[in-house]
Amino acid sequence: MNTILKYFPEKIEKKLSEEMVDKLDDLEEIRLRTKRPIILKCKESDKMVPYTVGSEEILACLQIICENSIYTYQNQISEGFITIKGGHRVGITGSCVLENEKVININYIYSLNFRVAKQIVGSSNQLLKHVLDIEQNTVFNTLLVAPPGARKNDYLERFSKANC
Repeated sequence: MNTILKYFPEKIEKKLSEEMVDKLDDLEEIRLRTKRPIILKCKESDKMVPYTVGSEEILACLQIICENSIYTYQNQISEGFITIKGGHRVGITGSCVLENEKVININYIYSLNFRVAKQIVGSSNQLLKHVLDIEQNTVFNTLLVAPPGARKNDYLERFSKANC
């Protein structure tokens, strides 16, 4: 969890460290929204952290995520998220700048949503027999479709390890 905490300004990092002690295994998301309390989304429930996030803290957090070079991350920002070390993703919400009906930038960023990546061992065991063609030592053409939070990336990670 320390890999995620290092992306927050000091005050927020300290507050999260205090609040997450008993939630580490269940934590799925950390939501920062300007002028709102921090929300910890866990498997079974959400927890509100009594700390109001300021717009300057959102910007400071983004600066840390982008290693003080937001311009370098412009393509990822225009996609609406940045992938950070450990496979975690940070969703970005703000005012979109459009060019030819395509998002080229996000201005006035007012929220960041950290999605915590986790491996679930054995989660793809049932799926592999439908994806791998053992006889031909190949892969069937496959499209994974599921709602957010359904652990599609876990299936893909498990599949890639099986074929290495």
